[in-house]
Amino acid sequence: MLLFITLIALLVSAWIFTSWLYKPGNFPIRKVELINKLENQESRELQQVAAKALNGGFFSLNVKAFRAEILSKLPWLKTVSVRKVWPNKLLVSITEHKPVVRWLSTDKDKKSQLKKESRNVELLSSKGLVFEPDLTKEQQKKFNKMALLTGPKSSSEKVLQMCYQINNSLKQMQTSIRQCGMNERRTWLLVLDNGIDLKLGKDNIMQQTERFIRVFSGQLNNYIGSVDYADLRYSNGFSVKWKSDNAVQSKVGEN
Repeated sequence: MLLFITLIALLVSAWIFTSWLYKPGNFPIRKVELINKLENQESRELQQVAAKALNGGFFSLNVKAFRAEILSKLPWLKTVSVRKVWPNKLLVSITEHKPVVRWLSTDKDKKSQLKKESRNVELLSSKGLVFEPDLTKEQQKKFNKMALLTGPKSSSEKVLQMCYQINNSLKQMQTSIRQCGMNERRTWLLVLDNGIDLKLGKDNIMQQTERFIRVFSGQLNNYIGSVDYADLRYSNGFSVKWKSDNAVQSKVGEN
């Protein structure tokens, strides 16, 4: 009986001690230290969000919930790793999304309708993930120089892969894409860095683009500056609208 009572006393004492340890007010976190450098996310915003997410002490803090709160409030962040360091510190390691292009969703929803009124800009990561961070004025200037990709949000990875292939092919013409992607009807459109619009269909996008590149990187390369737009939606060729007939005739006369 004595042994049984002793065991019960130990269990109760352990429970009381554990409950005391896990009280939010005991052993409070005094410091949150970021162990890597941030490129785009402002550290001030991170500190504010982290301070609000700290809702427990060293033992009672739910690290998983803390990490999820930071990720949900700061779109720049891709991953967050958190480690407790005795007696009162958190070490936080962050990986940011790497934006490669700007993105414009063509989905017909309220969010896209209100986009012009928003100061936020959609960006596309190297993994094809769309995210929408708050940008400083300096960041807006920086990212406005990026190419613009368009399409349904669910097709962002597909659009990125296709436009990447097209951009590689355009190196033969010593140009690159300014805008690339699908409109709301899922028809592909392309604007080159030199201002030329290319109208593509819904299928055989690379074949259509490469046909245009072959012609204007070869025998007609001297006329590329006179092209206004080209319609590539033909099975065996394409049509071209020239900026000025006189300009084309002048070039022909020079050759």
